Amino acid sequence: MRINKRRYIIFGIIFILLIIVLFMYVNDENIISSSNKEKDVLSVEERRWLKEQGALIYGADKNAPPLRFVDKADNQYKGVVVDYINLLSIELGVNIELHPLLWEDALTSLLEGKTDICDMFRSEEREKHFLFSKPIYTLRAVLVERRDGVKIDDINNISLATQKGDYVNEYLLNTYPSIKLTYVNDIEEAIELLVDGKVDAVAGDEPVVLYQIKSKNYESLLRIIEDPLYENEVVFSVPKSKPRLVTILNKGIAAIEKTDQLESIQQKWFGISTPIVQVKDYTDIIILVFIIGGILVLILISMSIWNYSLKQQVEKRTKEVINSKNELLIIFNGMTEYLTLIDLNLKVVNINKSFLDFLNYTKEEVIHKHCREIYKGFNENSVLNMIKLTIQQERNFEKEIISNNQYYMIRTYPLNDTSEKLNNVLVIIQNNTKEKISERQILQANKMAAIGQLAAGMGHEIRNPLGIIRNHSFIMREILKEKKAIKSLDYIDSSVVRANRIIENLLEFSRLTDDTKGWINLNEFFLKILELENKTLMNRNIECQLDCDENLRFYTNKESLKHIIINLISNSIDAIDKDGKIKISVNTKDYGIILKIEDTGIGIPENEMEKIFNPFYSTKIPGKGTGLGLYIVYNEVKKLNGEISVSSKPNVKTLFEIYLPFDMEDDANE
Repeated sequence: MRINKRRYIIFGIIFILLIIVLFMYVNDENIISSSNKEKDVLSVEERRWLKEQGALIYGADKNAPPLRFVDKADNQYKGVVVDYINLLSIELGVNIELHPLLWEDALTSLLEGKTDICDMFRSEEREKHFLFSKPIYTLRAVLVERRDGVKIDDINNISLATQKGDYVNEYLLNTYPSIKLTYVNDIEEAIELLVDGKVDAVAGDEPVVLYQIKSKNYESLLRIIEDPLYENEVVFSVPKSKPRLVTILNKGIAAIEKTDQLESIQQKWFGISTPIVQVKDYTDIIILVFIIGGILVLILISMSIWNYSLKQQVEKRTKEVINSKNELLIIFNGMTEYLTLIDLNLKVVNINKSFLDFLNYTKEEVIHKHCREIYKGFNENSVLNMIKLTIQQERNFEKEIISNNQYYMIRTYPLNDTSEKLNNVLVIIQNNTKEKISERQILQANKMAAIGQLAAGMGHEIRNPLGIIRNHSFIMREILKEKKAIKSLDYIDSSVVRANRIIENLLEFSRLTDDTKGWINLNEFFLKILELENKTLMNRNIECQLDCDENLRFYTNKESLKHIIINLISNSIDAIDKDGKIKISVNTKDYGIILKIEDTGIGIPENEMEKIFNPFYSTKIPGKGTGLGLYIVYNEVKKLNGEISVSSKPNVKTLFEIYLPFDMEDDANE
């Protein structure tokens, strides 16, 4: 009995509370309006946000009467929607500026954020660019034809005039793919085309079409086809960057719906009491429920409210989960790394778009396949072992592999379900080839710099004992006249000369620290260098061709450029030996110049290409080269902030390309 009494007391309290709440609802004339009343009042944060934004800008069609148009009599922006905007401005307590535009320009301005509000139909295409409020009114689109023209039986086979940017275009092209559309700035222009017989029909919003026909006295010439194209709700759209504005507009719309001002606007423009904006009135229903329902209705209302609240929460959470899932899917497919989800049976559960594109498969062809089939070419045994270890030990692993001259980093991660039980393995394959190349280039540059620092100190230390050897060799020649001794001294002198030449190159390289720059005529510069090599070129019957603008000037370090060119031309001569051709071209490219030196010599083997810029490395016969020429070239190019590359086909040709950027001080020094 105590339990029953407690139940009665609880039910009694609930009943009294429901009566009080319902009484409050009746006083406010609307249950739904009362429940939303607090929401319709702008919060402090929303008012602060509006204040920070300043005046809002409404931009829409300037010639769509009676919805919105610029009155030629007083040049004022008027219409049903304009009055609605002014009413909304009062409800929100914010200044809304009116900007009449061509409809196409109105859409562009809203997209670019130059305006804040525009009324339009909602569509999938527009949802990509805008956010939308709750509906403000309902609008029909209709077709207009000539009374004396051919009756329209098939829309696909007619020519039709529509307004640029109007939703009706999107609807017609999706519904009637073969239709021929003629785009105009407004419905007035479209009507004139129809009257002149230049199109078969006009499509547009019903109030605007009716207004234009009546204002121009075209009732005897034109008729509106009875069946509308569609009837949709119109909403306010705002840029995606301003989601808070949607909430504020919805509160203003709800506040306006509680008043009778919409009917006044309707009567002003149409002279009828049925408003274009559909106002929902729940007062009669609520009073009827209150009178008839009684206690049973109160209980049903409480249950409905509870169920509705639960349903809203479920829908909200479901939507959040779906959105979260979609966002994760977008991220998953957008990543450039190759991602795969593998289950405990080593079957593919999911795979991202980048990996599918690489494999040239569709998702259906891969899902539920054994993972061995998709990891071919990635050392699949290693990947399989990593996946198995991840399943066994439930921890991540990583390993670097080389496949088809590409470097890949393979990583595996265990993924647990909500019960913390392992159910999948995430495999990430990342192509690290570019990073590896950059790393090797950095190491090469550091190695070059270190050797360069050693060269300056080493050169003088070696030159001193070489001088002593050479002097004593001369003395011994005078003392010893025997032929054998003289021949030995010749070997000594030859070796000293070669060593001295190496040291000269090293010292010359170490001396290239002068940053003095100046303007040079590149054509004259190359001609002078070729004069130095002219005798050698003639002796070896080598043709040298220079392609350079006579007036091409370049601001740079002359000495650095001289060493670069001399070394490359000397290398080309040595590579040809006899009977061949050297082609030199100089051109501007992007923000610099491109130098190309091509020879028809013996070329460079592919396995030697990575070593040619190393110091003391040479492919020439012993005693002919020091191995420092291309090393000096590489460092001088880097000193000038340039890039050097080489390509070669053995016994066909070798091409060196050097890009040198224009100096930032060119204009100041010219």
